[in-house]
Amino acid sequence: MADCSQKLITVFTPTYNRCKTLSVLYDSLKRQNCRNFIWLIVDDGSTDETKEKVSNWIAEEIIDIKYIWQENQGKSMAHNTGVLNTHTELFTCVDSDDSLSEEAIEKIENYWRQREENDIGILAFRSVTGFSKTLPERQIHTTLRQAYQEYGITGDTMLIFRTDVISKFEFPKFEHEKFVPEAYLYDLTDRTGTLMMLKEVLYFGEYLSDGYTKNMAKLLKRNPKGYLAFINQRLQFDMKFKDKFLDTVRYISMAKVDGENHIIKRAIYPLIAVLAYPFGILLYKRRYEKI
Repeated sequence: MADCSQKLITVFTPTYNRCKTLSVLYDSLKRQNCRNFIWLIVDDGSTDETKEKVSNWIAEEIIDIKYIWQENQGKSMAHNTGVLNTHTELFTCVDSDDSLSEEAIEKIENYWRQREENDIGILAFRSVTGFSKTLPERQIHTTLRQAYQEYGITGDTMLIFRTDVISKFEFPKFEHEKFVPEAYLYDLTDRTGTLMMLKEVLYFGEYLSDGYTKNMAKLLKRNPKGYLAFINQRLQFDMKFKDKFLDTVRYISMAKVDGENHIIKRAIYPLIAVLAYPFGILLYKRRYEKI
């Protein structure tokens, strides 16, 4: 086992009634051949036996665990809490139903030593059962959005950020809503520097039947203001007309969900919204109207 006396990274896990699946992640963290990490669990109001199970793990003293319980507010607010309580150099989010490879922490540490001045973190890869991925042919330094749009990667990623960078941003909170897309934060970090691409799968998971991804349309309809905050922010960052048009279509469909009466007037690009309006209404009817 590598000698890793200095804690480098916080593995943050938001969880809500995931007592049964959380054990898989714990087992993978116990198997790490380098333990210079803290496992920070933010329990977003679980009513199952999560607290008791984590207490037992803490008593085992196998890995360094920090546990925080809060009233149920959604993953976005749990993320804000996690970042606020992170004091290591690096921060990464690993969901409660996923796991890491045995060498994940060691590889992150070794690769981080090769960083360049403008690097704000590492982009590695997540393997999801039943979903393919495409990696670029060479190692690169890139923003997350650039990696997908210009370097052609597909599939899910694992993002490891410098804590001093990720702590500059937080998810907004909206009354009666509990979700803001993760890309809201990633679009902001993209503007501060580049990620080192580590062309390896360090993270494993699957989409559960009751998870966010499988129920995205329902989730967005229940949280329209959170999605509108993301899409309006992205529209301000879009450079190409195609991106502005497609994101305006998404804006129109979600503004319709939210009951907005002045959709075109309040659009970031009103003239584009005039062109995109029929497509936005069509998207609303197909994806959200019958939910």
